[in-house]
Amino acid sequence: MKLGIGDVVRDRNGNTLLGSVAGITSQENVTYVVLRLPGGGKHLADPSSLQVMARRAEAPTTGQSVVAVIALLISFFAAYVGCRSAQNLGADWLLTVLCGLGGYSAVMTVFQMWLRLTGPRRFRV
Repeated sequence: MKLGIGDVVRDRNGNTLLGSVAGITSQENVTYVVLRLPGGGKHLADPSSLQVMARRAEAPTTGQSVVAVIALLISFFAAYVGCRSAQNLGADWLLTVLCGLGGYSAVMTVFQMWLRLTGPRRFRV
């Protein structure tokens, strides 16, 4: 199971507790997940007894939105250049469309990789 800081989980061992993930710790070669409870307390839970109730989601920042718009514009330009280049070389309509799709996909793949690198971290427990 992959957990991120701030995910809301439920502990099914004994008493049912609902809390948010505060971190991961290991004691005596056993890994535990630290839960922050609503009253301000902390609880150590075994990862196998946890059930994810909600994932933490952050709203995109202004910088991320600007980068997304710029990436979209660059990808449209790359698609246009790919289509025009294929058309000028005498390609059929299918190859022209595929060249445009390749230019768009190349830029958007780089953008998606950037999002994965700067996005929230998930830990395998």
